Amino acid sequence: MSNRSKQNASKGPDKGSFPLDHFHECDNEAKQYNVCIQKHENMPKRCRKYQVDYLQCRMNNGLMDKEDLSKLGLGPETSWESEEQEKQFLFDKINRMKTKAMEEVSRKQESSNKQQE
Repeated sequence: MSNRSKQNASKGPDKGSFPLDHFHECDNEAKQYNVCIQKHENMPKRCRKYQVDYLQCRMNNGLMDKEDLSKLGLGPETSWESEEQEKQFLFDKINRMKTKAMEEVSRKQESSNKQQE
């Protein structure tokens, strides 16, 4: 066997590769997403449902490996229906982090006070 035949051996796509949909199994989902994107002036967050539908179609038709949507950035924590919901989510998250930080500071102060006694 020559070196050339080894170099020409095909391999599966790397993670992140996007095989073409030669048989147009997901054309409908892709068109719906594109219409939504145009309608909302290229703001993909407003078209999340269509993103999910398209990726689900690709997974169901073997055009990509089945993957948990949260690993693709589409989990429940990022599925807001509006920018207001996203702002509220982020505000709540910041407040939770702030509360945890304050509790940690209090614990450290108590521990320090007990050591000084």
